[in-house]
Amino acid sequence: MARKIINPRWANDEKTVILATFRYDDGRELVASISNVNDTLNPDWKEIMDTFGVEHLDQNTGDALESHMKRKAERAERAKIDQDRAIKEQLFNLKAEAFDMEIVKNSKNRDIKNKIRRAATPTEVLVYTALLHMLEDPLAKPTA
Repeated sequence: MARKIINPRWANDEKTVILATFRYDDGRELVASISNVNDTLNPDWKEIMDTFGVEHLDQNTGDALESHMKRKAERAERAKIDQDRAIKEQLFNLKAEAFDMEIVKNSKNRDIKNKIRRAATPTEVLVYTALLHMLEDPLAKPTA
């Protein structure tokens, strides 16, 4: 069964191990680690060196590293976006929960209700909601 070597690259900084994909005629692909053991020339190593050469392996290694770093940065960016979205959703839900409370819903204190709407953090939502409760509910007011 014939095979084709695809994208060979260095697997370590010492350049003693090569990673390569072997694509077989039946469509199977296998990623292999190729090295020379005890200076016995591995036939796959020899084929790669004869076909591709050190410069090509260096180039493939650089390209693979660059591609890996790009994918890693994209994943980090997506994670940051997802985290920001989750924080905004949590804040929105907290505000909605505050406005579902009868005492907030029925309050005529537009200033504090606007502060709840414009709150930038969950703590602000909780503080302004508590303040509104204290102003609206005579039982919640501290006595002197």
